[in-house]
Amino acid sequence: MNVFEAVKQSVTTRQAAERYGIKVNRNGMCVCPFHNDKNPSMKVDRRFYCFGCGATGDVIDFVSRLHSIGSKEAALMLAQDFSIPYEDGRNAGKEPIRPRLRKETEE
Repeated sequence: MNVFEAVKQSVTTRQAAERYGIKVNRNGMCVCPFHNDKNPSMKVDRRFYCFGCGATGDVIDFVSRLHSIGSKEAALMLAQDFSIPYEDGRNAGKEPIRPRLRKETEE
C-alpha cells in the first residue's frame, strides 16, 4: 500500500486538524484556517468542507493546504506524525541490492 492509501485509510481530517493545533468542537466544526473566519464554519470528519469559503478535500488536501506544501510532502508528514507504515515502491518486488565484491588479485 502506498503512502497516500495508507494515510487516507488511517487518519481522518479531524484527527489531523486536532494534531496540528486546530480546536474542533464536539460536532466536528472548527474555525476555517483557510479564510478569515471568526465562527466555526468548517466541518471536519473523514473529509473536510468549509461552508464559508467552499474549501473541501481529504486529509492530505487539508494538510497540504494548511502547511502550504505539496500532496506528497503532506502525505509523508502525516505518515511520520501518525506512525503509519507504508511501502515506498522503490524496491517493491526486487531483490535487495548487494555490493559487488572485488576479485582478489593474485600475488
